[in-house]
Amino acid sequence: MKRMLLGTSIFVILTGFFGMNNNLEIAMNVTGIVGIAGILLGGFLKTGFISSSAPVLGNLAVIKLDNTINLSNTILLLAMPNFIGAAVLYFMI
Repeated sequence: MKRMLLGTSIFVILTGFFGMNNNLEIAMNVTGIVGIAGILLGGFLKTGFISSSAPVLGNLAVIKLDNTINLSNTILLLAMPNFIGAAVLYFMI
């Protein structure tokens, strides 16, 4: 819950900063990029590289490290409010 609240506060701070400058379009773009980058990074940490030429030991190391420190869930919970907020801003503007 703390991670989701932190992600929401990041969205509110970014939207407020750009909203005071009357640039809600830029706020939508920045929060969308933060959201998509977080989702991609969290997904990579969850699955590793998916390729025929990807090193197996590297994938196992990334997945084991993620299981140890639970980083992918943290990144996803930080990124989801930004991604959802960017979609809401898109339909509001």
